Amino acid sequence: MVKLKKARSRPDQEIHAGAMSDIAFLLLIFFLVTTIFALEQGIPLMLPGKKSTNVKVKRDNILIVEAHANGSIVIDKEIIPLKRIKPMVERKLAENDKLVVVIETHPDSEYGLMIDILDELRLADARRISLKSMNPYGG
Repeated sequence: MVKLKKARSRPDQEIHAGAMSDIAFLLLIFFLVTTIFALEQGIPLMLPGKKSTNVKVKRDNILIVEAHANGSIVIDKEIIPLKRIKPMVERKLAENDKLVVVIETHPDSEYGLMIDILDELRLADARRISLKSMNPYGG
């Protein structure tokens, strides 16, 4: 004779959704509390205030870096790549410790290009930087 196995009664296979929302809420709170938000470090610039005065600087102490609308960078009437700014400025700062670097940007140039130039000047340890907008009509 063949013995038949008695079917075991299994407990319900349902997941109770009532506790699921509590767990999701607790996980959300946990991640919000433990998350560390990175603070963006900006470029430290001293902007002129109400009491600022114009300072005359000798032409020999000025280095003009032009950022054109087509993305080209011009220093001393020579188009140079972005990576050559740092060594060039370091060399000029070694020759003249009173050097003021003027970044002259075209109004239609990309904002990121000016930021890239500022980053290269910061790496070159240029401390005197002036920002100027280029006259697009050549005046």
